[in-house]
Amino acid sequence: MKKLLLAVAALCVSYSPAFAVQDEDYFKTSAVTVTSEESVRDLTAEDAFPVPLRNTIPDTKVAGAAIVNGGVQAWNVINSGKPDANLSSSYASAIPGFSFNWANFSGWKKKEVVYTYTVTNLMQVDVIKIKYAVSFYYNGQNLVAMREPSDPLSSMAQRNDAIKGHYITNFTVRPLTMNIKWGWKFSLNVRMSDPMNVGSADAPVAHLQADLNYIVSTPFSTNGGMWTYDVTGLGGFRDLSEQNRARTLAIPPLEPVDGSTMTFN
Repeated sequence: MKKLLLAVAALCVSYSPAFAVQDEDYFKTSAVTVTSEESVRDLTAEDAFPVPLRNTIPDTKVAGAAIVNGGVQAWNVINSGKPDANLSSSYASAIPGFSFNWANFSGWKKKEVVYTYTVTNLMQVDVIKIKYAVSFYYNGQNLVAMREPSDPLSSMAQRNDAIKGHYITNFTVRPLTMNIKWGWKFSLNVRMSDPMNVGSADAPVAHLQADLNYIVSTPFSTNGGMWTYDVTGLGGFRDLSEQNRARTLAIPPLEPVDGSTMTFN
């Protein structure tokens, strides 16, 4: 029995945090990988629509053709390895005014891209493995021509055609799984651009861009970066960070200059 207790104690010491600190390779990064998987589906009864936030500036008028963010501009996703407490109310939308009525819009679809971010140290241990989902509803079109007089879109609604366009709502970034080893920390937050119309005045197409800022830290270093995504009301999704990485890798190496051809006066 005494020998068994000694063996267990030795095993605990060998895998304790103090032991990890003694090995510098534990806190050094060997590789960082990012993978993604995309899916699209129609909405179901289980998909909830958020309530658009009202304009907080009473004197601000919304132009008839304006596309506004009916959600929030920035929010935290992960704080020091834990999901933020306000995630359930953190979303962005690109909608035609603050008097947005979900009942008048149909044809919604949901696109979701799931990313897996992995940091592997020099000991070949995955010290950070985060899976998070970027999702949004798109293709929402208003097929109802009648409007209340107080609706800021009434001038557009009085046209002989129904208001048309493709809008975005419920853009969210949420963590799915997190596995973070002792001594490592990870934080993630989102900041949205102002919505844009990348279509025409008669056929608006909403556009949003999201900047995801992340921070990876250990007791000895802090590093970070940004992932940028843009989405449209037609379901377009672009990972701008991945595109920039691909363009950088495609740049051919510079050839050394032959010094023998250079002359100096």
